[in-house]
Amino acid sequence: MFKKITAATLAAALVAPSFAMAETMDTDGNGMVSMSEFQAVYPDAGADMFSSVDTNSDGALSEDEIAAAQEAGTLPEVTTDG
Repeated sequence: MFKKITAATLAAALVAPSFAMAETMDTDGNGMVSMSEFQAVYPDAGADMFSSVDTNSDGALSEDEIAAAQEAGTLPEVTTDG
């Protein structure tokens, strides 16, 4: 039982930062991160970086795409004040 709780806690801890990041980046609250929202957080990132994170090529970034890019080291995590 302890192993299951520990594994679940670890999984939540790994996913929570990227979820918070997506929520912080998603300024219009539509559940996705647009290119302009992305560039507000990553001003030096261009269309190529956005496209590399947007793995399904729908023109918006999901929580999963942001998390995967952070885990792969493609996208640095951003710290927020607060």
